[in-house]
Amino acid sequence: MSSSRCSLYAELLANIRQISLAASLTSPSDASTRVAVAADGSTIELTHHGEVHKLTLPAKIPLGGTLLPIDQRQRGTTALSWRLPLGGTAPSQLSSSDVPAWSATDFEAGSQVSCRQCNAVVVEEGAVKVWKDLPSENWAEMMEFWHCHKPDHHHDDGKDHDHGHGEHSGKADEKSLAARGYGASSIISAQPGVGFVDLTTILFTESDCQNITYSNSTFDQGSPNRQDLPATNARSLNVFCLSCRSQLGFCVFRTAAVTLLKWQISCTSISGAEPGITECLAATIISTISRSASSKSLIMPINETEPEAKQTVIYVWVLNANIVYSSSNGATGTPAIKLLYQRISREDADKMLEGVTCEAQEINLPAGAIESVIEHLDESNGLLPEKERVFKEWRVGLLTR
Repeated sequence: MSSSRCSLYAELLANIRQISLAASLTSPSDASTRVAVAADGSTIELTHHGEVHKLTLPAKIPLGGTLLPIDQRQRGTTALSWRLPLGGTAPSQLSSSDVPAWSATDFEAGSQVSCRQCNAVVVEEGAVKVWKDLPSENWAEMMEFWHCHKPDHHHDDGKDHDHGHGEHSGKADEKSLAARGYGASSIISAQPGVGFVDLTTILFTESDCQNITYSNSTFDQGSPNRQDLPATNARSLNVFCLSCRSQLGFCVFRTAAVTLLKWQISCTSISGAEPGITECLAATIISTISRSASSKSLIMPINETEPEAKQTVIYVWVLNANIVYSSSNGATGTPAIKLLYQRISREDADKMLEGVTCEAQEINLPAGAIESVIEHLDESNGLLPEKERVFKEWRVGLLTR
């Protein structure tokens, strides 16, 4: 945020039905400083030394047409703040933002997938006959439990009472699971004509993809035919757009799938939305909190060719996973996760994960995506009132949902 102009920031505190409002001034407040609420209670207008700045609140307040009093302790300062009562109901963003961007139900059969950077077709129209949501992140554990403890109505005496059909039934169960993309081996396997949708990626079989290049490292070291690449101990290859050379995702050997990153591709969807890296990461963080009850995460680079000493990890600590904020610098009613964050080294991150008492959960992203996230968080940090931007060794950021 530029210090050459005044700014306003508002954050909806739905749990206590209030809006936190802050004004940052370029010079101490004086007789010229006025903060007024519009008649309909939806807009704030700040006047200071003849300059006027407006802010659309994240929700309406029942104080329309009034001036907000400036506390005696804040007179002559550059930082003003208020707690405003919330009128009516909370905005719809709070109830709808838990829906992950691009679920299977958001796609129609036959939807085309293309590179978001250059529009080159990666999965042609009509290739995908059906879209399926992948199970939750702990699906492998659930499948292992199912195979160890699956229901068996005939095990009381250890004999088969359905005249030889017990084995057949077991095989049928396996086939049913395999048809859904996972089986006894607890591995999601790509299938022709099927798009498997995750929180951050979509999985396709190699035969359904085109215009891509595989590589152990960079685009220049790659080949459209992955069999032409030298053998490697890596678990996956990088996948690049053959047209514009941007990285689209990975080819994961274990799943036999081309895994495309949602924020790198375009696809015709019912909602018309195209999720970015922040929305995908926010959905992952929320899922991680739901699964592990841990509010701390380490965002680690994957398939990183840089030496570990140069790798960047983001350590985040979620303060509030469900806020809506507005800023006079460009954001209006934006759903976000409010969090603390800091850059740490890969070495420090590995030590934390190896620790017995580690509370942080690991989230993996490409190195380029991590840099984009840091840039987004740094920009959001500048939207906050100056006194609220730092907490000890942490910076405060807003991750758009």
